[in-house]
Amino acid sequence: MQNNSVILTDAAIRAFLNKPLTKAESIALWWFVANLPAGGDVISLASLAETLKVPRERLSPTIKRLCEIGFLVRGAKIALSYHYKLNPVFIRILS
Repeated sequence: MQNNSVILTDAAIRAFLNKPLTKAESIALWWFVANLPAGGDVISLASLAETLKVPRERLSPTIKRLCEIGFLVRGAKIALSYHYKLNPVFIRILS
């Protein structure tokens, strides 16, 4: 297991203060932080739902809000699902 440092930018701190996250949003966000390397790796909504053992329909609004706030960036649609990654403007992971 790698030891990485997580940096929350001023934008992330302001977002946490102005738009508090629900429990589900926090779990999803910190899963992204813990599991996606700094290289900009992405994960699909379907894969994330399977990993977190949450129905995709219940996870979708959570991911949508994390994108609206700015913590996540929605990427390309590959096959049937969009792919998401951490927004480096909000969160930086150093190796």
